[in-house]
Amino acid sequence: MSRGRDMMLLMDERQQRIYAALADRRPDLASMYRAALVLLSIPANVGDERTRISHICHSMREVMNRVLGAMGTTASPRIKPSSGDQVQALPDLLARFPGLSLDSDGESIPVPRAIAGVFDKLIKTAVQEKRRSRDDVASLLTDDGNHDHLVVKRWVETRDFFVRWAHLQDDVAESAPNDDLLRTHVSVFDELFDTVITDFFTLRHTIDDLLTEINSPGEASDEQVLGADQS
Repeated sequence: MSRGRDMMLLMDERQQRIYAALADRRPDLASMYRAALVLLSIPANVGDERTRISHICHSMREVMNRVLGAMGTTASPRIKPSSGDQVQALPDLLARFPGLSLDSDGESIPVPRAIAGVFDKLIKTAVQEKRRSRDDVASLLTDDGNHDHLVVKRWVETRDFFVRWAHLQDDVAESAPNDDLLRTHVSVFDELFDTVITDFFTLRHTIDDLLTEINSPGEASDEQVLGADQS
């Protein structure tokens, strides 16, 4: 039996729909999704348990982050420079003010205008990025872009779970998620995204059928023929 056939047997009906939809829009995301399901279906070798969790969560994190743009639902342009890029630039900025101390006593700490301006921009960028992220999810999952909707909350919580466990933790004593918890979060993605693709492809097929009907040369109706004879 071929590898592709084996993979389709591994997926349930809903996952097959999701895989096909991802393959239609972004084959690399379909591959990431498939990789997560394959790893989740195979027990880890002894000693590789945490690595397996990381790979599963990394794949699902990529799918959940990238699928927003893949489905054409990005609410706004990406903010540049990002908060991450701005943070990377902070050491060079602070090197210009070697005597600056931000942990002094007192309710207020005077800082140079240049420093205040940089931190003001960084804070505003972080706020915008968080709002943009939820707006993009709301654009994908809701009809009215309501970022307070329950489905948006569920999506964000599941994505945060995958982001957290995609990376190794310094607190190695913390219990890693078991397979049941991993499957639960994969199922949340499956449930929410399956609704999106069902609506998306139903609408697309309806539009395609309408365009085909409009563009196809049809036969004249009886009324049209009769009207032509009487003219």
